[in-house]
Amino acid sequence: MNVGIDEQTLSFADGLTRAVRAVCPEAPEFRVDIAGEDPWKAVVLPKEKAPIVLSIGGRELLDLVVSYRCTMSTQHPYMLIESSTFGLRPHGGGEWLARLDYLHRPSASVPCSHLHVHAHRDAWTFIMSRDGRGSKRETVKRRGQAEKAPQISDIHFPVGGPRLRPTLEDFLTMAIEDLGIDHPVNARKELDQARARWRMEQTRSIVRSSSDIAADVLREMGWVVTPPESHDTQNLAPEWLERY
Repeated sequence: MNVGIDEQTLSFADGLTRAVRAVCPEAPEFRVDIAGEDPWKAVVLPKEKAPIVLSIGGRELLDLVVSYRCTMSTQHPYMLIESSTFGLRPHGGGEWLARLDYLHRPSASVPCSHLHVHAHRDAWTFIMSRDGRGSKRETVKRRGQAEKAPQISDIHFPVGGPRLRPTLEDFLTMAIEDLGIDHPVNARKELDQARARWRMEQTRSIVRSSSDIAADVLREMGWVVTPPESHDTQNLAPEWLERY
């Protein structure tokens, strides 16, 4: 068992618990289930797989469903999010209202980070009833031949890629500001602080994977930056920059 990666994942789960309890103090605690050792994998989700129940005006109207699958990066000894889902459903079940998914290495031609909007509108149905021959995905190429009506939720709206994607804190803030869910008075402050921590960690990840670019920018600003003797200059842009 890798103690370092386990501790990182437990800390990540604690951060998720703090984020959802900033909005819903009675929300279940997030747990870590180790799903494999070689390669190391873990699932992070609320205890008993329970949804986080959100209320509006004192009425329980929404279920927030959150889950993460994690693994260890092949580039450095840090936890990596392999996939995540957070979405809203009517309380007690029913079709999703909206869902934000992330796949570190998606199969097919879908964006790493994408939003599904579950709604219906005639203009979308008309467009999506045609064969989308320009797509690489077979289901899109033959969409006009399908026996069921297409839905807007089939569209993967891109939202930022592997490093700059929206966070759970963003999703919760949207629920406060656009849906008006009930929340403690300090919820926004705690969510903003958690978002800042996430973005600082992402900044560190970007610098690690793009160290030559970071060094060039620092030199332009007047810093003196000297690479270690073992450093090989990157001739190509980091792979993640181009990932859809």
